[in-house]
Amino acid sequence: MKAEEVKRIREKLGMTREEFADLVCLSTYNSVMNIETGFRNTGKLTAKLLRYIDSLPKTKAQIFVEELNRHET
Repeated sequence: MKAEEVKRIREKLGMTREEFADLVCLSTYNSVMNIETGFRNTGKLTAKLLRYIDSLPKTKAQIFVEELNRHET
């Protein structure tokens, strides 16, 4: 998944890098920044999740993310 795609999806969701890191189970803001600048790649599962989220209309994507966060352990 390309760096600009990840950034666009994060912005579509209206999330900060910290919130996005938590969503995709990354440790820090810097991890997201490294992906968005192309220094690091997403894992395959993360890329699939983000592509699914991106396929949803913005409102549905935000609801899906809220639902994911509600079931966090």
